[in-house]
Amino acid sequence: MKFDVAVSSEKGPRPRNEDAAGAWVVSPSRAGLVVADGVGGHIGGQRASNLALNRFHTYIAGQFPIDLEGLANSIHAEIKQLQLEDAQYETMATTLSAVVVDGTKMQTVHCGDTRIVLQRGQGIRRLTEDHTEAQRFLTGGLLSREEYDSYPRKNVLDSALGIRGTPRIDSLSIPIEKGDRIFITSDGLHAKIRLRELKSISDLSSTAEQCANALMLCALNRGPDDNFSVSALFVES
Repeated sequence: MKFDVAVSSEKGPRPRNEDAAGAWVVSPSRAGLVVADGVGGHIGGQRASNLALNRFHTYIAGQFPIDLEGLANSIHAEIKQLQLEDAQYETMATTLSAVVVDGTKMQTVHCGDTRIVLQRGQGIRRLTEDHTEAQRFLTGGLLSREEYDSYPRKNVLDSALGIRGTPRIDSLSIPIEKGDRIFITSDGLHAKIRLRELKSISDLSSTAEQCANALMLCALNRGPDDNFSVSALFVES
């Protein structure tokens, strides 16, 4: 497999960027993507998301077997310890969505409302479900699709690394195919660009960098409300 990766992250209208995004080819057979969106105030939010990004990067660069769910739990525990040690971090937390392509297999981990998307052949689909109040109400039939789209509390998280109690951490392992394109986005980006639009932009892009730049420009032109980020990985055919 040959990998082409790109990453872009902007603060949008916010005074600082609490998103942390990364994309790396760490060996001829392994590549990784991550987006983490920090919450709990700018000091804690930035530290939590960057902690998640740095721990993920260090982990995938190692030689041990991949256990992304275990990694997410260890990041959660580290954030909880920092909360105990310093009052300025007592509310900090972060979403985490990450992908490792290792050989012919893709592994994912997800907590929060950042999203992992797989484009394969003529189709595109989300691999993750948002851990939010709005998604829970939609799934439970308490909101219609139309009500969900205009729901005022879309950013209220049900799960994140660093929350009280046990976070919901989802994981997945599927075969990878030549020509696959994988994206991770923060809510600031996918709030402005729907899935089919993402595919249309991807279809017009020959490289991951070209695609990431086009997605960011599209979100910028639509007036972002938040930090917005994308990590992209193209498996070359």
